[in-house]
Parts: sequence; structure tokens; C-alpha cells
Amino acid sequence: MTTYDVVNEEIIAATPAEIVDAFLEEAAGRSQWWHPFLRMSPRGDKPLPQIGAMVDIAVSGEGGLAQRLGAARFSGRVAAFDPGRRLVLEYFAGDFRGTDEWRLDPVDAGHTRITTRWRTDPQGAVRLAARFTDVPGSYSKVMRHGFRAIERFTAERRASQA
Repeated sequence: MTTYDVVNEEIIAATPAEIVDAFLEEAAGRSQWWHPFLRMSPRGDKPLPQIGAMVDIAVSGEGGLAQRLGAARFSGRVAAFDPGRRLVLEYFAGDFRGTDEWRLDPVDAGHTRITTRWRTDPQGAVRLAARFTDVPGSYSKVMRHGFRAIERFTAERRASQA
């Protein structure tokens, strides 16, 4: 069985509250800071970040085999949420099953250490494609792009509110 347990961590210039707000804006479809790498859309009646709220996710490939195979698509539900500290999504349908945990630890008044832990098992055609592509490396690349994009998004918001 192919399984992944990948951790990504970075200190970014944003507060935990700004990071959570940016993530929720993106997941609700009200922003596009993570595009074209990742797209989210809400699913069902429960609003994010309520426990049980669901989101559909599409992660686009970047060239090579991943691009030819198209986007990985999967659905997640909020399994745990501690405002400004922790969010856990449980992937229950689509190309991956498992969890994605986000932890936010303030470093100082304007910086946060963001840590993600992605523990998943590919399904269907993605399980086969995983033999020919670096899935953990691709995940990390998407997350690093997301970390930089959150930082830009929050900086732009602060500037527009000043």
C-alpha cells in the first residue's frame, strides 16, 4: 500500500488569525490566492470551519506526467478546528483518503510558524500514477506556493485596510 506522511513548515509574515481568515476565504471561493495550483469550493450546508463542513479540492499538476493526468480531486471535511491554532481536514472521497493537519504557532506579533502534516493514501488512477511521479514532492511544492501566497494575500489586505 502506498501511503504518504509529509510535513511542511515555514515561518511567514502573517498572524494566525490572518492565516485562518485567508484559508477560509479561499475555501469559500471568495479569493484566488492559491490558484492555479489549488482550488477549493464549499460543499454542503455547513459553513467552514464548523466540524463536519465539507470542501472539494482540486490540485493541478505542473508539467510532466502530472500535467497530462490533470488535477487530483478529492473531498474533505473539517474534523477538528481550534481557532488560530489548528485545523484538520479528513479526506473521505476522491483521489486521496487521509488527513491534512495545519498547525499555527505565533513566533512574534507579525509572524507565524505554519506546519502542515499530510497523511494520505492515493486512490484509483492516482495510485498508479504515484509510481511515476513524486507525489510528496508535488504536495510540498503546492504547500510552499500556498505559504508564500498567504503571505502576499495578507500583506495586500493589510495595505488596503490602512
